[in-house]
Amino acid sequence: MARRITPQDLYQIQQPTECRLSPDGQEIAVTVSRSDKETLKAQSHLWMVPARGGEPRQFTRGKDNETSPRFSPDGKTLAFLSTRSGKTEIWTIPTDGGEASQLTRLAGSVTDFVFSPNGKKIALTFVPQDEEAKDREEKKKRGLPGQETPKVRSFERIVFKLDGLGFMPKGRSHIWVVDAKTGRGKPITSDDRYDETQPVFSPDGKWIFFGSNRAEDPDIDFMREDIWRVPGKGGPIEKVRTFAGPSSSFSLSPDGRWIAFLGREDPDASWDLGHTKLWLAPTRGGRPVELTAHLDRSCRATTLSDTYGLGETKPPIWSPDSQWIHFLISNEGNTEVWRVHVRERRPVPVIARRGAVIDYDIDFGSGYVYAALSDPRSPGELYVFSVRESQVARHMTTWNAWLEKKTIAMPEEFWFRGKGRHRLQGWALPGRAAAGRRSGAKRPAVLYIHGGPGMQYGRVYFHEFQCLAARGYTVLYSNPRGGTGYGAKHLAAIHNNWGSVDYSDLMLFVDEALRRYPAIDRRRLGVAGGSYGGYMTNWIIGHTDRFAAAVTQRSISNLMSFSGSSDFGFAWSRVFGGRQAWQDPANYLRMSPISYADSVRTPTLIEHQENDQRCPVEQAEQWYAALKVRKVPVCLHRYPEESHGMSRGGRPDRRIERLERIADWFDRWLGARKRGR
Repeated sequence: MARRITPQDLYQIQQPTECRLSPDGQEIAVTVSRSDKETLKAQSHLWMVPARGGEPRQFTRGKDNETSPRFSPDGKTLAFLSTRSGKTEIWTIPTDGGEASQLTRLAGSVTDFVFSPNGKKIALTFVPQDEEAKDREEKKKRGLPGQETPKVRSFERIVFKLDGLGFMPKGRSHIWVVDAKTGRGKPITSDDRYDETQPVFSPDGKWIFFGSNRAEDPDIDFMREDIWRVPGKGGPIEKVRTFAGPSSSFSLSPDGRWIAFLGREDPDASWDLGHTKLWLAPTRGGRPVELTAHLDRSCRATTLSDTYGLGETKPPIWSPDSQWIHFLISNEGNTEVWRVHVRERRPVPVIARRGAVIDYDIDFGSGYVYAALSDPRSPGELYVFSVRESQVARHMTTWNAWLEKKTIAMPEEFWFRGKGRHRLQGWALPGRAAAGRRSGAKRPAVLYIHGGPGMQYGRVYFHEFQCLAARGYTVLYSNPRGGTGYGAKHLAAIHNNWGSVDYSDLMLFVDEALRRYPAIDRRRLGVAGGSYGGYMTNWIIGHTDRFAAAVTQRSISNLMSFSGSSDFGFAWSRVFGGRQAWQDPANYLRMSPISYADSVRTPTLIEHQENDQRCPVEQAEQWYAALKVRKVPVCLHRYPEESHGMSRGGRPDRRIERLERIADWFDRWLGARKRGR
């Protein structure tokens, strides 16, 4: 008998996040993460999946994290990043089996790496450990008191903290080249005014290309990342001509003539005023051309999930003849793989199946694409597709087969018209009938609102939604204007006007859902969301009383204070009219939920993380104080040590408790079912 989904099932989810094909096309190395109940941590390990069929096998084990698998060009070695030494370093292991060995021993952390074409060298991105931190670490080992934290933190950069990382190291990230057998090497970039990332060897191995923002103040002009190159042995760096806007996530054609990259032309434009597109530029200089002008979509992975987060927008993949470029797009609730010919410039789909491609690799010899993909039934499995037919050829793994013994709610998709007859997409995830209730009884529902706002909900497994559906709630979710996945007009619709058509789109979506699903009890509606979704939850309950309960998560309540307390809140000025909060306070307060707190009467659960640097906890404190003073039923839950992304990557016991508290709050105010489970 099938059983309902519970928050504790989080411990059973195995989430594939990266896949890399071996040079001979025989195996795929896959990174799979899982929450460990014993250590209360998310652990990532590497698996090997036979490309021609066979049983997948776990390749690394232990209590440390292994990620970023990279095959050596001869296929005999698998290199990966591991935290086994206490810092993130490169480790290697023979692909035919054996013990892993540590390759690099650098005083800091490696964040990315790539083999040279002949396999003799590795280029990597390295972030050094602060000298003060190293000194404190040594003194702590010797048992000296007072070494747990710094005596004082001193900053001179405007970007001095980052969500998920905490306070930024003082050292910049630089490109190193090391010997692939000994790990010994040296930096080939060293200017400590700038960071360098994403090293890529030229096909002949003579050059290393990398990304770097070398503006006068890279923190302020943060959208001016360019592509550079440096001789593989070190020397003067050269800029590759693109444009003033950001150029990133790039790859070189096999013939070495071209660079395919993602970017936007205008570095000063708000990021909600245009899509990230695919471009092509000559490696030796020349004007870049856009390859996706006929595709009104963003060439980024923006489909949200609470099991894999967002997925990585990986660099484009070239065909061996340097004629076709493969890339990801976000499209109407999917993350898809498309390709475009360098001369014809007419993008066509390769994988346009219902779901979100988390990562993929291509075997051009056999014509197959191997993709880690999430869909409404599963957080993710590895599939094989035909490049030419875009059809599933084989389901390759069963990491989440346990879900077959569970009752999974399947979303029902529908389209509707928003304000101005704008066409919009939404879903209803039907709630499970509550035990003890009579047949045909009205059921409660919860409107969920995604974060971003430049993201999208989609056709993926969402554990939080499944847990609520199992408790009897119909979960309603849609993609109002302001997000990705649709045309540029959809994305730009709320520029400098949050709480406008996004609000009306959501209210019309609820109206349409009530019309389509008469079993929903309009008197027992809840509303919830995180980040921008938390902002909209706050906004909604300040503008309507139609919801009987609210759960606002890691939210924004006051754009004035947010602009100075968020990790890069100052940069949001480009979204809010181009002026800073102190220059235009009336505009920021006009769009701030705190300005409408006097109208709130909805019982509200406020959930926030204390180490959230993106939407700092002071935002929750302001909202809590405003509602408490007005005697609105309100409760504040604060999770220690956790960052903005706790719901999809925090300590598993806290994630589970969070899900239970959310459901309990809605049970209290909406009464989905009788007590007793």
